[in-house]
Amino acid sequence: MFREKLGKFKWVDGLLVLGIILVIAGIGMNFQNSFWERAEVKLVKKEISITPINDVQVDSKVTIDVGGEVINPGIYTLDKEARVNEALVVAGGLSAKADRDWVEKNLNKAEKLVDGQKLYIPKVGENVLGSNTTEIKIVRINSATVEQLDTLNGIGPAMAERIVDYRTKNGGFKNVEELKLVSGIGDKLFEKIKDEVGL
Repeated sequence: MFREKLGKFKWVDGLLVLGIILVIAGIGMNFQNSFWERAEVKLVKKEISITPINDVQVDSKVTIDVGGEVINPGIYTLDKEARVNEALVVAGGLSAKADRDWVEKNLNKAEKLVDGQKLYIPKVGENVLGSNTTEIKIVRINSATVEQLDTLNGIGPAMAERIVDYRTKNGGFKNVEELKLVSGIGDKLFEKIKDEVGL
């Protein structure tokens, strides 16, 4: 009888141990599944977080007006880094009547173009306002050096540096009045230099 009870207890204990093992195994599997689900969620979140955002687009073009003695005068849109020489090329180059001496003396072909800029090529013998002697007095704020800007009335070396810094940071001046946005150039100083500067 004692053996029967002992056998019965062993059988019950065996079932109990088996049940505990199954419960632990079930918890382990559940934990493992939960762990991998969390890992996948983290991985997805990480992938989403590194997706680049390109909402802001910077203008990469300039529109200019080429007129006078070129083969195809008109309005052209070019790359932001384009130069005056490239504008002349897209306009077909200089016409037969173009004043080539004036172009050589007064036009900086290496100058970077500015949005809204006007390029005018005179014909031989044409009296152009701002050409020859007058043109030499004009300081071109989009291409002038610090030394050239320093020659302007009321502009010293420090102010000239600020003008160049502003020009570099903002891709050039759109018009001469934009000079007033440079720190230290107010209405009074602008009035002094406005007739001495050009784009």
